[in-house]
Amino acid sequence: MKLCLVCSSGGHLFELFSLDEMWSAKDHFWVSFATQDASYLLKDEKVYWAHYPTNRNILNLFRNLFLAWKVLKKEKPDIVISTGAGVGVPFLLVGWVLRKKTIYIELITRIDNISLSGLLVYPFVDKFLVQWEGLVKKYRKAEFHGRTL
Repeated sequence: MKLCLVCSSGGHLFELFSLDEMWSAKDHFWVSFATQDASYLLKDEKVYWAHYPTNRNILNLFRNLFLAWKVLKKEKPDIVISTGAGVGVPFLLVGWVLRKKTIYIELITRIDNISLSGLLVYPFVDKFLVQWEGLVKKYRKAEFHGRTL
């Protein structure tokens, strides 16, 4: 099984990187931004650097859609997993088009509502995972995978 792990740098990357029990023993590669924190955390990993900023940047959305098509066709992952933010959207969309299994993990900081990235990918991902039980009641497709208090 091969995994594509895609996320913005910062908290999105830290959260996905922290789930190393899920990905470290599997064939995998990363897609993120070439920032200082990402370069440090992913220094020993196979990485494709995406275009940023992604917020309200239509040009980079199209660049990342093209990058997603190119990378996913080349690498042929079985599953595309993302914690967001903007860079996850084109990769999950292209993964869905290519009939790959797609998983979105909403960040633990999203307590009351899902993020904009989550709203955009919600209709087409295979699994939509949340870390707060209350979100399952608001979003039919959401699955709770967090700790209970």
